[in-house]
Amino acid sequence: MTTLRLARIRRRGDVIAVACVLGIATALALSTTRAAEGECWLAGAVVVAVLSVGVPRTFWLRADEHGVTLVRLFVPRRYAWSDVRGIAVDFGEDPDTDARHARLRLHLADPPGHRWGPLLAGLPVTDDKLPRGGEPRELAELLALFGRRGLPVGPPAFADAVLAAQGLPPLPAPLPRHAPTGAVPPPERAYADAPEPEEEKRRLELSRRLSPISTSPRHRREYLLRRAAAADRIALRNGDSGLEDVAAALLWAGRLADHDGVTADDDPRGYVRQQYLAWRSARR
Repeated sequence: MTTLRLARIRRRGDVIAVACVLGIATALALSTTRAAEGECWLAGAVVVAVLSVGVPRTFWLRADEHGVTLVRLFVPRRYAWSDVRGIAVDFGEDPDTDARHARLRLHLADPPGHRWGPLLAGLPVTDDKLPRGGEPRELAELLALFGRRGLPVGPPAFADAVLAAQGLPPLPAPLPRHAPTGAVPPPERAYADAPEPEEEKRRLELSRRLSPISTSPRHRREYLLRRAAAADRIALRNGDSGLEDVAAALLWAGRLADHDGVTADDDPRGYVRQQYLAWRSARR
């Protein structure tokens, strides 16, 4: 069994932000009692201090031949290797400082989509989306652990740079994961009761303006799926005679497959229909 302490590769700012919210909530809750105002805020400050120092120390990952156990706040969550697709790395910017950072998430088979899964680590990166240097040994060991299982770990350049800094060999190339096989539902079944493509696109754009999809992994996957389905239906409506419509359908189907971490080169639009039907059925 391998145990990795992940406290050192969590962004302390994330922990402090959560601690501040809970500290303020504690102070406000106490203010409804007879406690003095100073005592309320002192209690809130104590909560912030305790959580900022203690919470990171309650976070680790254990792996054995059967799967991984992620422990957060002393609460374990077990994932079998068959349910794990690897580690996804998402890059972003802090809006106040424009500093770039990376977030590493466990890529799970369900829900699909490599941006969905529990957070493992967060760290600053360069503008080229590469490690800044000086990352803790635990990060390299985490990437190497998944590499030994033949599971993909984010962009290869990022992972190999982390490993090289610790004197570890680069990860082997992961085996491609093909899209689920099986019968592709006909369009009339896959898209039964679906809104008109133009109406669907209007709804998606409105939803995107009101709530950016980058803030929610589940919403991002849903956006790509619905957008790919709308493009597929537009191409089908014209009998696949419009080259631009067919190209758009293939483009969005490819984006969905890439997000899900699968290879669907044989029938990318069929993959969209399979996934759309499964998504619609789950919502009923």
